Amino acid sequence: MARPLRPLQRVLLTAGSAVGALANPYRGDLVATLGETTGTAALTAMRDKMRMSTVGLEILKERPRITPETMDLSYLRGLPEDTFGYAYYRFMSDNGLSAERASTKFVEDEELAYVMTRYRENHDFLHTLTGLGVTVGEEVALKWYEMIQTGLPMCALSALVGGIPLPLAEQRFLISSQVPWALACGRASQFFMNVYFERHLEEGVNVVRRRLKISLAPQFQQ
Repeated sequence: MARPLRPLQRVLLTAGSAVGALANPYRGDLVATLGETTGTAALTAMRDKMRMSTVGLEILKERPRITPETMDLSYLRGLPEDTFGYAYYRFMSDNGLSAERASTKFVEDEELAYVMTRYRENHDFLHTLTGLGVTVGEEVALKWYEMIQTGLPMCALSALVGGIPLPLAEQRFLISSQVPWALACGRASQFFMNVYFERHLEEGVNVVRRRLKISLAPQFQQ
């Protein structure tokens, strides 16, 4: 259960996390806190879009979780190499990642708190489908995509300032290639919160991409 915040507490928490996140966009804890304290309107809109979808409504009712316990990487490793599940396994394994995500602390509405949790837990599926890795530039490109899809203020913050520390060549590539891709793909693709990703792990990864209208992102070449 999220802790209820008094108005002054919310203002101070939002201001502090915003200043800290702007100073260091890679502080995931501050970005997460900012997302929770500023995201009520966006989370409500996301929840409403899920309620209008048969699958989205099912997700809201069942509240599935993506955790190290529910994602059996040893099973996914044994799937054919062209499947979505194997591609997810390779992404997680190659980057030394875990499905563990920070708990939602400051969203008081229980259903909206789950929407935030589901958003966070979908993140690595989006990496897998877009082909984006975990470099700073790739994370920023994915945040542009997520911003278009969700409208979350924290995605906008990360998208707009996250690329500032990048080398000039990577900044140019981000602006000229990856941002246009993210804007177009974010608008064209299916709302990812209405996708029960766990049910598609045994399908071909390219089949899933085509169905969801998610294209591979441009890749920066050194």
